[in-house]
Amino acid sequence: MGKRIPVLVALLAVATVVCLRVLAQPDSWRPRLPYVPLTPHGPRDAEAARRWFAERYPGEKPLNHKIAAAVLELHRRRPMGKFVLGLGAPGNDCSDFTAACVDHGLGVGARFDRGSAEHLLGERMSLYEEIDWRTGVVVQPGDQVSVRHSPWYPPNDKACWHVGIVGSDGQVYDFVKLRSWREARYGRHDFAWFVRHSQEPGQVILWRLHWRYRYRVGPLPAP
Repeated sequence: MGKRIPVLVALLAVATVVCLRVLAQPDSWRPRLPYVPLTPHGPRDAEAARRWFAERYPGEKPLNHKIAAAVLELHRRRPMGKFVLGLGAPGNDCSDFTAACVDHGLGVGARFDRGSAEHLLGERMSLYEEIDWRTGVVVQPGDQVSVRHSPWYPPNDKACWHVGIVGSDGQVYDFVKLRSWREARYGRHDFAWFVRHSQEPGQVILWRLHWRYRYRVGPLPAP
């Protein structure tokens, strides 16, 4: 037994070095999934979290409903100002409207209400579940709906994606401007109309507030 101890110590040292090297690697090696730290003994999936929420917060709605209520409020206020297509650069377009709705609904304030040019939570991809929509998938209040082809004009592969967000009434709201329009418009549409030009697989993506945050299992990330 005494002869085995040095061998075990050596193996343990090698394993420790390997672990430290892995931890030192850049994030590229890690799986590209939303980082959601789990509470010990807490819910481990959306259905368990839904039951957990119903038991602890009877009569209350999940947090995504606050986003959906914010959608209706901002649609009514029309606060976006001049439309500026971003295309990867700072802009003021459809995605900025949806991000503003998220920030307002989650209580950190839309950027124009804070006198800022930055969104705090609305553009954080780690905040969402990414769902490849297909017929039969139920859309929830507060979902952002990205479509490959805008419903506003015939499909064009050179055009950019478009995005809207689902309000408390189940309608999809957007902020959009075509070249032929003098001013941008705040739209309100049936879901079927909004996705009408994006019927192929992978052409409609839902960005849904992660179940951990929807059901208040854990706190929202710091702004």
